[in-house]
Amino acid sequence: MTFDPLKALANYSQAECSVQFWVEGDAPSLFPSLEEAVIFARDNGAGWKDVEITVHLEREDISYATGKTRMLIETLRRRPT
Repeated sequence: MTFDPLKALANYSQAECSVQFWVEGDAPSLFPSLEEAVIFARDNGAGWKDVEITVHLEREDISYATGKTRMLIETLRRRPT
């Protein structure tokens, strides 16, 4: 299945998400939506640091590693407001 960043942002607009930079001693940060998590990741160095965003759902978690996180960042940049 092809990853669709716009669909992910829409589907998880109200899902709790966490951002974890893969730096020793860096604790995950929690956000009320995927979009807010992506903005935080973008503003805190996801362009050059390894990062993972996890969407916390009732039955399972979905994790987006560095590559997909960067795709989400690019989608936000290009998305009309």
